[in-house]
Amino acid sequence: MDQKQALQRLQKIRKENDEAYLKAKAFMDGFRARGQLSKEDNEMLFLMEFVIKGFKNHGSDIITAFENQVRFNEVINNFQTKLNELEEEIQHLKKTLDKMYQDK
Repeated sequence: MDQKQALQRLQKIRKENDEAYLKAKAFMDGFRARGQLSKEDNEMLFLMEFVIKGFKNHGSDIITAFENQVRFNEVINNFQTKLNELEEEIQHLKKTLDKMYQDK
């Protein structure tokens, strides 16, 4: 999987994560809107919302970390390619200098 595909997949997961949170929040808000909850039920909904929001935020942090890792890997791969090219160029220059020295 290349960088673009990996980032698209992570963005899709982030979107699904956000949608799931909004659905859960709407479900809990629906219970609150009815106004028939006891104090304990309302406190339980508050705790559930807190936990769900925590999972959403933690999931977003994990996705961000993976996105950063994908980008970092791409930078490292580009750096390695350039390093290999420089190494080849140095070897070529060394051969040229050796040949020039021998021709003298």
